[in-house]
Amino acid sequence: MATSGTVSTTVFTTQKVIDHAFRRCRLTPQQVTSEHIQTALDLLFLLLSTLVSKGIKLWNIEKIILPLYEEEYSVVTPLGVVDMFNCNLRVSQRVTGTATSTEGLADNAFDGDVFTTCTQTLAAGSITMQLPSAIAVPQFGILPNVSGSWDFSFQYSEDSITWVNIFTRTAVAAVAGNWLWYDAEGVTSHLYYRLQANGTTILDVAELVYQNLPSEVPLAKLNRDDYANLPNKTFTGRPTQFWWDKQRSQSVITLWPSVSYQFTFAQLVCFVQTYIEDVGTMSQEIEVPQRWYLAIVTGLAAQLAREIKEVDPSMIPIVAVDAASELSIAWDGESDGSVAKLMPNISPYTR
Repeated sequence: MATSGTVSTTVFTTQKVIDHAFRRCRLTPQQVTSEHIQTALDLLFLLLSTLVSKGIKLWNIEKIILPLYEEEYSVVTPLGVVDMFNCNLRVSQRVTGTATSTEGLADNAFDGDVFTTCTQTLAAGSITMQLPSAIAVPQFGILPNVSGSWDFSFQYSEDSITWVNIFTRTAVAAVAGNWLWYDAEGVTSHLYYRLQANGTTILDVAELVYQNLPSEVPLAKLNRDDYANLPNKTFTGRPTQFWWDKQRSQSVITLWPSVSYQFTFAQLVCFVQTYIEDVGTMSQEIEVPQRWYLAIVTGLAAQLAREIKEVDPSMIPIVAVDAASELSIAWDGESDGSVAKLMPNISPYTR
């Protein structure tokens, strides 16, 4: 008999997760009220949130690029970042050439002075650089001079006539004085590069950076006591160490030394663990891989059995055992298959 011929195309919505969890609690659809549905959504959110405390979820490891600013040592991480695995200081070579723009002083965007600007007044303008010879540019940085929602593309060309998108971003929350850094994959050598505003976006840029030849150096991780004992926390230079300050909503990378001017065009490249996305509507999916769905269904059923009074109390131990078994199977399979390394780590704060 023929098989379906498809893999991983079945859509398992939040509605299905909740329905199956109620069935495991032996509740019929007629017994499930709107209050029960809201309780299930709340418990599903809590269940997904606590997964980050139980182990490393491989699908929630992200690479983030964080900007540096002169004489600042606190780098706030994006909302949702929970833990830090790697933190590298990346220094690259800035590419130079001949600058032109549809409006404004193009050279101001490439002069290394954050107080001069290339300001345009019309939408859909561009800022272009012609290089002395064709090279690959994999890193791009923008220092906006005004705040707003920006739509833009980075593009390349061989003749300044035909342009090809490297990547496009929409509805970017540009903040005056805050760097936006981007990496691009698969960029080959080209002679022209430009920042192209899209839609109604009007460019007002303090600095536009094209970089290549990146060099990344890992930063050493300090515990709180070692950081607290540093005699001069505002000393400036090349950051070599950091303390991971785990806050309630947004954790902070506290650098030492503080950032000197020559490293304000460098970046922190970090691999971090994030929370699972918030539970959305009943017709959407939850942000877990296919292999985890049964564990989430059984885990939710175990939580519902303890909160929904209509559930027979005798079901509580049954669904609890199922949840423990399925969650154990899911966690046991959460491996990338790489070679294991034994790295002794005596935590500075005993648990």
